[in-house]
Amino acid sequence: MNTTTNAKTAAELADDARQTAYDAVESTRAYAQNAVNAAGEKVRDLRRDMEPTVEQIAARVQQAVQRGLDSASKTSARAQRRLELATEVTGRYIADQPVRSVLLAAAAGAAITALIVLAARRRDDY
Repeated sequence: MNTTTNAKTAAELADDARQTAYDAVESTRAYAQNAVNAAGEKVRDLRRDMEPTVEQIAARVQQAVQRGLDSASKTSARAQRRLELATEVTGRYIADQPVRSVLLAAAAGAAITALIVLAARRRDDY
């Protein structure tokens, strides 16, 4: 196996992970924005139908929703930065230690396989 091929594969995996995280963040933001828009429409409907006191309550609810969305967006951005850092560190480790990385992956695969076999046996025993 060629070390350059392993490094490219690791870099490609890191890029894929980064893109997946970015897509998840963007999907979450779009969902949140749709929720804010829907809440805004409900607030406008309530304003037409209710007294000024209800308008104030609706505005507070919308502000609370917006604060929640802002907080979720910040948390999501932090998580994305951490994932990007983890993928970079992992990519560098794989590039620097290709043989050890393959051995660790094989050991992890063997452990997971053993757990699956044990779980299947237990299920068959019942």
